[in-house]
Amino acid sequence: MLAGCAVMSSAACGDDGTGPNIGPRTETFSFEDGLGAWSADATDITVGGDPIAWDVAVTDEAATDGERSVRLSLDNLSDAGKIWIERSFDLEPETSYSVRIEFDFGTADFGDVNLWTIIAGASPQPPETAQDLQDGFRDDTGHDQGQDAGLVWLEKAYGFVTTTEADGVLHVALGVWGTYEVSRIYFVDAVRITFTRALTSN
Repeated sequence: MLAGCAVMSSAACGDDGTGPNIGPRTETFSFEDGLGAWSADATDITVGGDPIAWDVAVTDEAATDGERSVRLSLDNLSDAGKIWIERSFDLEPETSYSVRIEFDFGTADFGDVNLWTIIAGASPQPPETAQDLQDGFRDDTGHDQGQDAGLVWLEKAYGFVTTTEADGVLHVALGVWGTYEVSRIYFVDAVRITFTRALTSN
């Protein structure tokens, strides 16, 4: 992808995200003005009752769309930490949606071992625990260079179907699951999310 909203803003292009849309709906985010309606969250981030270091924030260290992206940093001493950004979207109540999440993912990971796992999912309830996130666990964080190549940007895309509840809200989460005890940093930019009513048969 490596591109996003023509107007560099954390707000979506077109739809403002506050009301239902009966047709396909696409929103894009480039984080030039901060997280906006996105918020940071984490789970499994304590060891012996003490918190481990983590941070999710907008940075100008690296980007593909404009000059800023979201930086995900975790000192994974718990060997299980999960950090992410999340945002709610108002859709039609009790309706099944095909959801497609696309984004640029910056990683320095390479090889076949000690890679982490990307989180990209949507659910009717805001995720708080590993169990809440498990449907959004995707592929690993490694790039395809086969050697240390520094920061590499990858185009990621995931599609799935989920169903809203009575309030019509879906909560999208994007982040990483630390599956190896090491400190790592990743970047997310040019997020594009499309909601389409799933076809159903009577």
